[in-house]
Amino acid sequence: MSNDKNYSLSADIYIILLLACSIMTAIFVGISANLMILNCVFLAITCFLVLVTYFVGLLAGLIFNLLFIFVQGSYVLYADVVLGQELNLWLIGWLFLPLLWSVLIHLMTNNLRDLQDENQRLKEANARSLGYNSETDLRTMRSYRQDAEVFIETHKRFAIPVATGIISIRYFRQIMNLLTTEQQHHLVKRLSKILADGFRNNDIVYSLEGIGGTPQWAVLLFADYEGAMRAMDRIKQRVTELLQADEELGEYEIQISIGVVEYDPDKIANISEFIAAAQRVVQYDV
Repeated sequence: MSNDKNYSLSADIYIILLLACSIMTAIFVGISANLMILNCVFLAITCFLVLVTYFVGLLAGLIFNLLFIFVQGSYVLYADVVLGQELNLWLIGWLFLPLLWSVLIHLMTNNLRDLQDENQRLKEANARSLGYNSETDLRTMRSYRQDAEVFIETHKRFAIPVATGIISIRYFRQIMNLLTTEQQHHLVKRLSKILADGFRNNDIVYSLEGIGGTPQWAVLLFADYEGAMRAMDRIKQRVTELLQADEELGEYEIQISIGVVEYDPDKIANISEFIAAAQRVVQYDV
């Protein structure tokens, strides 16, 4: 809540500054109506400098502003010293107005970007709190643990075998070093889609990590160890085939590692041990 107030306050301040700058420019142009042609020219130059600052950046905007100040100052000095023309004090105002507008637009643009980034972070945080990964369109560790409890309770009541599988990208760090950022995100999304489509409807797939760490996927299955391994091996082959056929990733030899653990109440005391056991097993699939 406090962050929202801070951002709103900043936006209000920038709006006030923008209005003040607009009023000041309008008053300045109105008072110097006898210099209408020059005012129009300087307004056009100001718009150009603002556009440079907006699209290229503050450094480029400042360089062009300094160049404009140098050219205008040189002309005023030449007209006063060489030509003997009387110095028009109103021209001095146009030395600073373009610079003021450029800096103000840059600050407003940065504030808008900050608001957009904050909004995106809030959306992602909200999605994570709800147990959903917005990047992969899959449930997260939060949902994985909750659903695992349901699967295990079903096993205890109806003696239905329950297993979990963990999927990771083999040689993840080496593969990521070969891919661009866009390809990394594409790989995670593509692999998530393949896994989500490859299992049965009652076998739920989860995304446990994101791009920032080592991504892993998990699946809960109503199956014994042998049945879960058959399903995982089938998925492993399917992933290899589809990634090799992918236009962006086909040139890289991307493979996955799998680990499967069947729930055994005599060996596994709780959900955490169940998940940890599967994550340990996947490390040995080479």
